Amino acid sequence: MDVISWFVPPGVLDEPRKTTRHKGIAKSLLAISLVTSLMLFGDLFVRGNLPPAEYALFAVAICTPVLGALLIRATGDITLGLVATNIGGILIVAVWAFFAGGITSVVLPVFLANIALLATFGNAAILLVMGATLMAALVFLYLATSMGWPPPSFMPDSATPELMLTSMLGSVGLVVLAGVIVARDRAIAKGHLRAAQHAAEQSSRAKSVFLMSMSHEFRTALNAILGFSELLRSNAAKPLDQEQLQSIGHVLNAGQYLLGLVTQVLEMSRIEQGELKVNMEPVRAEQIIASCLPMIELEARKRGIALIDDCAARAGSVVWADPILVKQVLLNLLSNAVKFNRDGGTVTISCRPAGTEFLRIAVADTGAGVASGKQGELFGSFARLGAEAGTIQGAGLGLAMAKRLSESMHGHLGYESTQGKGSTFWLELPLAEAHASGS
Repeated sequence: MDVISWFVPPGVLDEPRKTTRHKGIAKSLLAISLVTSLMLFGDLFVRGNLPPAEYALFAVAICTPVLGALLIRATGDITLGLVATNIGGILIVAVWAFFAGGITSVVLPVFLANIALLATFGNAAILLVMGATLMAALVFLYLATSMGWPPPSFMPDSATPELMLTSMLGSVGLVVLAGVIVARDRAIAKGHLRAAQHAAEQSSRAKSVFLMSMSHEFRTALNAILGFSELLRSNAAKPLDQEQLQSIGHVLNAGQYLLGLVTQVLEMSRIEQGELKVNMEPVRAEQIIASCLPMIELEARKRGIALIDDCAARAGSVVWADPILVKQVLLNLLSNAVKFNRDGGTVTISCRPAGTEFLRIAVADTGAGVASGKQGELFGSFARLGAEAGTIQGAGLGLAMAKRLSESMHGHLGYESTQGKGSTFWLELPLAEAHASGS
């Protein structure tokens, strides 16, 4: 293991991105020690010898970044290590400046190197805190110099030009060296991220292909099961008794439910693979709605839920969409409105303009609504809100698919929900008239 790798906390060695970041910070901190050592040799070259107090300050300045790197290795906390190191650095330079001329000291450029170095780490909070600390140190030095507090400088006036040059060169070298180190390590980290993204994309494609293949296989077997079950139930030559009919009914219900889940997974895979075909044409909104309501009515009637069609005011509205996909989206919204409703509640579907170019078809229910902490998960794939209570079935793909289908028709899917009062999900589709004028 090389010296830099030793400063990486053992707990992150198996994570390339974090390892790269820790290495970059360790290199930068050690670079501060190296440049400070070079500044010591520059001072010795200019002045020949230094007072003991200045040797002590150089020693502390050289050791502080190393101690910061050790603190990061021990705790794994980059923020703690950087804050401790930079507060130490500011205090060292402030003391140094106090004994070397106050606000006019030749060591002040090192302050700027300290803060510029922090800017390369991209942490705004640390930068602001350290910037405030540095400004406080500068104000103190100004006040101290104005009040005549600093003792006579231990740096001779005759060596001031050379010492200022040494200080400026050291500061510039420190910033450039640290910046190069951080830039190189960030490039390596970006390489890791690109590789991870490529692997994730390949994995996603492989998953989609697998799901499509397996879904086809499942559908074939399920269709056979459902077909033979239906034959058994309707066999007039050998009729089944009541108990057998009930069992066959359970088989058919479970098979239809499973077939619906497999179909959802297959369709989601097609969408992710970009194989969805969209056939846009003028569509009368009320005709699509009228064909959807009877398909939901039976389930709603079982729970005493009233279906209210409130689209009469917008009768004749024509949207530019794929009628099959519109029906699929609306059936999903209506099914959810019934599924998540309370017994004896209502489901209202309404139509109204959304601006001048869209028609909004809204489905409102009187259910429990969506908890505010869960609303961000609504349109995620395999999100099954309510599944934790064991009351909701499904694959959790309905809303994710509905959103994708809406966007494929250049529409929008959104919602409003109040916990305890119900939810309204809406589909906005471009009006055919606006599409014609736009084209």
